Amino acid sequence: MRPGALVLASGPLDPPDWWVPVVPALRDAGFTATAPVDAADTPPFSVGWLASIAQQLNTSQLEDPLVIVGHGSAGPLLPALARAQRAGGRRIGGYVFVDATLPRPGQASHLDLLEAAAPDEADMAHQRLHAPGGLWPEPEQVAMVADAGGAERPPPRSRDHQFWTETLPPAIDWPDAPCAYVHLGYPAAGCGDTGFWARSARSRGWTVHEGADPADGIRDAVSQLPG
Repeated sequence: MRPGALVLASGPLDPPDWWVPVVPALRDAGFTATAPVDAADTPPFSVGWLASIAQQLNTSQLEDPLVIVGHGSAGPLLPALARAQRAGGRRIGGYVFVDATLPRPGQASHLDLLEAAAPDEADMAHQRLHAPGGLWPEPEQVAMVADAGGAERPPPRSRDHQFWTETLPPAIDWPDAPCAYVHLGYPAAGCGDTGFWARSARSRGWTVHEGADPADGIRDAVSQLPG
């Protein structure tokens, strides 16, 4: 596929500028790429994330079809973002999940998805979140982590119990476009074992790219999307 534009969405647990190092490489490869910044920090968190990203896209001149690329905890929010773009008259050509949790049918929260991939981590998060003022990941335990370009970046954003247990937007009649997965192997806040999600994607018949360079992975994944 040759998309009109790539929309790069960082997860609500990521540093808001997670995609900044990747955009130049994708543009050098001939893609139109935009990375709207998630500025939502108050509940309802999913609604705020969607509104923040969609507002920036709605004021951007982007050609169809869009391929929506999500990292980390953005994964389960991509179907709702695509619905919002379709409502504005845009076509969605596909999805690429980069070390991301995946949408699931029915009701789910970020904590439910973490439990599916890393039960022990989810138990620790549950205990911490029920303590007074509890946040996860714990701020005092979060070290500097590698961002998309491998450079040292600010740590993931710690969130409270309300964020982690909030019901995510439903993935209605989804997938509604071709999907692919990029498994970098970097830690991704809130996702647990990203290998679990890569295996889940492979079991659905999606293309799974394994490699440490996000721009290379996205290029490969997009090239294999039909259309």
